[in-house]
Amino acid sequence: MPRFVVQQHFRSADDWHYDLMLECREALVTFSSGAAPDDAARLPCLVRQLPNHRLAYLDREGEISGNRGWCRIHDQGEFEWIDPPPHACPTARVGETACDLLDAITIRLAGRKARGVYHLARETRSGADYWRLRRQD
Repeated sequence: MPRFVVQQHFRSADDWHYDLMLECREALVTFSSGAAPDDAARLPCLVRQLPNHRLAYLDREGEISGNRGWCRIHDQGEFEWIDPPPHACPTARVGETACDLLDAITIRLAGRKARGVYHLARETRSGADYWRLRRQD
């Protein structure tokens, strides 16, 4: 099964966010959020799609190059692509955005904290890179 990681990324004490990264072939499809997927009180929430990250970020903790702060792993585990099905997962390369042709993604997370089915739906009113993350109850 493919892996996922949720990193807490700190730039300063009052400037931080979470990055949800989903393994997709050669890269990690990445979404930035003010809430972690396990924070039921703050979901649904708006997330921003970022360029894909390197697979090395699955286990990355510590300082980030270029004076961009530091990160720690908040959660990690395996996940399942529900929709689109795994064979339809777009080819993901580092630096690109793999989900440009999709308007919705459904995944099942099996992490230490985030467990269950999650939906990401494109939020076109907020801009092409923005999605709404919610957990299926």
